[in-house]
Amino acid sequence: MSKINEILTAIILYSVISYIMTLPNLEYSLILAILGSQINILLPKNYKHTLIHYIPLSILLIIYPQIILPITIGYTSSIFISLLSKDGCKLLYPLKQTTFTGPKNYLENDTKQDYAATTFLITLVVITLLLSFNGTEIINKISEDNNFQVITQDNNSYNNTHDMVHYVNVNPAYCNNKNITTTKTENQITTIITDYQK
Repeated sequence: MSKINEILTAIILYSVISYIMTLPNLEYSLILAILGSQINILLPKNYKHTLIHYIPLSILLIIYPQIILPITIGYTSSIFISLLSKDGCKLLYPLKQTTFTGPKNYLENDTKQDYAATTFLITLVVITLLLSFNGTEIINKISEDNNFQVITQDNNSYNNTHDMVHYVNVNPAYCNNKNITTTKTENQITTIITDYQK
């Protein structure tokens, strides 16, 4: 199950980073992150999860950021999962032979804890993918659906359910005797500040 957990962790990590940094080409980059999580299959035993690979990855990151960033995140996920396994990983190899492991309750393959971790990761994958693909639209929809009241000059109020809130910040020191006019045409709100005229 560790290979599946590596893939799931790569998807979660890249989805979160992609959403925060608003990175382009999410689908393509997720494939690269999954491939990055499985690079250790090609490496010799002691080099599977070592930090030495970050040296060439960081150099390539400068040249090919859109390709190497998801691969690096995928590789990081494989290190994270191996730290939670019983075998651990040699992070400082070839400088040191020390094997690093996570907590004492290791995630051994085909145990109840391993299946529980996989189920938890699958749930997180669904949530992060939904937010990554639709997060902005969901937030915009919530903003558009918020009700707010507009007070008119005759003190009558009405609910405006499909307009977004429009804020105008005015510094009174610079706006003595000014008119502020806000108009809406279709989906565009325009605010004009002019000199006050009697």
